[in-house]
Amino acid sequence: MGFIFAGIFQTSAKGRSPEGLVLNYRSLRRVFVAAAAVAALVIPLQAAPSRAAEPFEINVIVSLTGPFAFIGQAEAASVRAIETIVNKSGGIKGQQIKMVIQDDASNPATAVQIASGIIAKKPNVMLGPTYLASCLAVQPLVTANNGPVTYCFAPTLHPAAGSFLFSGGSSSNDQAKAQMTFLEAKGWKNAVLIASTDATGQDTEGRWVDEYNSGKYPGLKLLDREHFAPNDTSVAAQVAKMKSFNPDVIIDATVGTSTATVLRALKDAGLDDLPVMSSLGNVIHAQMDQYTAILPKEIYFVAPGFISRDITPKGPVRDAQQLFYKAFNAQGIDPDVGNSQSWDPTLVIIDALKHVGTNASSKQVLDYIESLKHFPGSDGYYDYTDGSQRGIGLDAIVVCRWDPAKKTWVASSEPGGKPLK
Repeated sequence: MGFIFAGIFQTSAKGRSPEGLVLNYRSLRRVFVAAAAVAALVIPLQAAPSRAAEPFEINVIVSLTGPFAFIGQAEAASVRAIETIVNKSGGIKGQQIKMVIQDDASNPATAVQIASGIIAKKPNVMLGPTYLASCLAVQPLVTANNGPVTYCFAPTLHPAAGSFLFSGGSSSNDQAKAQMTFLEAKGWKNAVLIASTDATGQDTEGRWVDEYNSGKYPGLKLLDREHFAPNDTSVAAQVAKMKSFNPDVIIDATVGTSTATVLRALKDAGLDDLPVMSSLGNVIHAQMDQYTAILPKEIYFVAPGFISRDITPKGPVRDAQQLFYKAFNAQGIDPDVGNSQSWDPTLVIIDALKHVGTNASSKQVLDYIESLKHFPGSDGYYDYTDGSQRGIGLDAIVVCRWDPAKKTWVASSEPGGKPLK
């Protein structure tokens, strides 16, 4: 406004006033009218604070309660940790993210209800659910709506190539291969298997039997297969039958609370001195803590690659593993499979959104992920160009052993299942 006053003073100095500096009343009035008009335009522009973009919401379905809560709670913790890391580093192209986590209570019907509400809002991505039955229940909704890109955390899901569905972790086929490679190399020739009759148990057993029947493991014999419902409180009869075959090793194809039922029966039958090979989904600290009194002397698990951080060569994958551990060690947590199952899938989704933008369509997100190669995650390098809808395979699996003294898992094999020397 100074230029307005200057112009008026110059005009007045040339007037008839003897002093030459007295402002004409009309001129002065024009000055204040003009000044008020300018102030009305300038002041609001200066005073109004810039409004940050609303956080980009990513919907997550996990099992915070119910029999799969062991895994679901750890998955939720992992997703929240990534939310913090991403936001501290500037978000996605400057936009903060918000993980909207909902509990399906380990119930497929509830998962469908939650997913229906999410899909109605037409998001481009969705994370979860936790386990196979819920993922299978949600699958038709995603297929019918051509999206959103949905990253199920259960490795036992086997999506069609090119679909909007992805499966977290290495497949149950590859898990079976790693298990049998390890068992045969250890010289455990006679095996018995017990499985729950839920979707996870059926898939784990089915893939194990298919691999066994491939004829690639002539030194291994499967002598017996037993089954039970997830809500059964005792499997004493099944374990007694298994014991009659005098096995060298017991295959436990269960996850969650069903695993406790099996381990308790094995201890009661005096079979806790035999090695047990259990499922990837049981590599959960909360589970091991609760099962301390019923754990066999030797229990092995197939596990994601992050477990092998001590033997992983230096490079991007090891760096990714260190970031994974650092995020949880800072909270006093030794991470497990629950954290792992959602960690890499969430980072892949974040990477896609950083490249195509949060306003991208589901198809644009899908196309980006399907073209992604050599993406370093905590479990290994991801390559989605093979149509597997999971990005990793046998080389991202190790066999590990629970160490009760260290209260953690120790890698017992190389990637793929060959025992360490």
